[in-house]
Amino acid sequence: MPLDPVDMALSAADRGSAIHNALGTFTERHARALPDDPLGELQRIGEESFAPLMERPEARALWWPRFLRIAHWFAGWERDRREEVTALFAETTGELVIPLDGTGFRLTARADRIERRGDGTYAILDYKTGRPPTDKQVRLGLAPQLTLEAAILRAGGFPDIPSGSSVSELVYVRLSGNDPAGEAKILNLARSRGDPPQPPDDVAAEARNKLTQLIRAFDNDTQPYTPLNLSMWSTRYGDYDDLARIKEWSANGGSSEDDA
Repeated sequence: MPLDPVDMALSAADRGSAIHNALGTFTERHARALPDDPLGELQRIGEESFAPLMERPEARALWWPRFLRIAHWFAGWERDRREEVTALFAETTGELVIPLDGTGFRLTARADRIERRGDGTYAILDYKTGRPPTDKQVRLGLAPQLTLEAAILRAGGFPDIPSGSSVSELVYVRLSGNDPAGEAKILNLARSRGDPPQPPDDVAAEARNKLTQLIRAFDNDTQPYTPLNLSMWSTRYGDYDDLARIKEWSANGGSSEDDA
C-alpha cells in the first residue's frame, strides 16, 4: 500500500473513523436497549473517540461541532428505529466460503449494523460519513458491500443469524453533520426506472453469482488484470496507474508492438 506523507494533515478518513467509532461503540454497548439519555451517552462516547484528534484546530473547530449535530440527529433516529427492532447486531463479522475446484474462496465482511425486524426479516445498515453509492451503482455491482453482506447473511455466515434468513432492507445511513445532519436511505434496487424494486434476497443471490464468476475467471492464470474497465473511471487517477503504464499505452491508442 502507498505510504502516507510525513506529517500529513488530518483527512476526511480521520474524521470518518472518529464518527464511525463513536456510533459503533454506542450501538455495541446498547444493542439490547437504549440508555435513558441516548444523546448524552453519544456525546460522552464521542469525546472518547475524538480525544486523539482534538489537538488539531480543524477537529476542534469543524469536526466536533459536526459530530454534535450528528449525535442529535442519531439519538432521535435511533429511538424511532428501535421500535421495529427485536434484535440488533453491531460491528459483527461474517464470512462465506465460495467453493472452487479443489479449494475455496473466503469472503469476509464486518457489518456496521444488522437488525432483526418485527416480521422476522433482517435489515443491513452501513454508516457513511461521505456520499454513499447510488442505487444504480449498487445494482450494477460497482458497490457490492451491502449486497454481499446480504449473501453472507443468507448463507448463515453471521453469528446468531440462522441460514436461510430473509433480508428485507439494505440501508445507507449518511452522517454529514450538515443540513440535514443525517439521513437514512433504503436502497431501491429496481432493474430499470419504472420497475418494481427487486427483493434484497434476489439481489444478494445475483451478487454472489457474479462474484463467483469473477473468482473463477481470475482463478485462471491466463486471465489478465486490465485497468480502466469502466469508462466512468477513465479520468480518475489510481495509486497504481504509473505501474500499469496507463499514460504510455493510452497515448498510442492502447496497444504497442513494443509492449514488454
